[in-house]
Amino acid sequence: MLKKVFALSLIAMMLLAACGPAAPAPEAPVDTPPAATEPEIPELPPAQKVAGDYTYENSGINATNLLDYLGRDDVFYIDLRNYEDYSKKHLRNFEVIPFFAYIYNEKAGEEGFPQLFKGTHDAPEAVYETSEAILNALFPKDKTLFIVCQSGGRVNMLMKMLAALDYDMSRIYNIGGMAQYTGDEYRDLITDTEELVVSGSYSVVAS
Repeated sequence: MLKKVFALSLIAMMLLAACGPAAPAPEAPVDTPPAATEPEIPELPPAQKVAGDYTYENSGINATNLLDYLGRDDVFYIDLRNYEDYSKKHLRNFEVIPFFAYIYNEKAGEEGFPQLFKGTHDAPEAVYETSEAILNALFPKDKTLFIVCQSGGRVNMLMKMLAALDYDMSRIYNIGGMAQYTGDEYRDLITDTEELVVSGSYSVVAS
């Protein structure tokens, strides 16, 4: 009798289990969107098409393609014009370092001429013991430099000086002058309103 009761109980339990709620079906895998990737930074072209020619026309980057190489963290952007011209019109995020006012003059070292170097562009002569150290701080040797002026001439002069002072010229670009950046494609990148007018004097004090 007990065996029958046990058997009936076991059958009842199996029936109840069969009638219970079905196990939930496994959820379909959710597609995870691919991780965002950083935009690829274009490789820089050669700084000079012909080695030793530092003119704007020979530069690997100029008004025809500068848009492809702006906004890089691995480049210093420099404007060699004076402060007054720079304040009236310049490419945004370019740092102004006046070439004739601060870097070079044939009379540097004489009264009223505080520039860092004299001599010629191909053979610059340091006026102060710290001239080269200051130049290296303004134009770091371990950085890529994009340099602009009014027409590219001052950049050419500076690049000759830097070459004579053992800079790696494969990292220095004469991107020309503001006179070449007149196309509509550069309009949003140029400040062409007079933001300020600066006048000042320059002095270099040796410590």
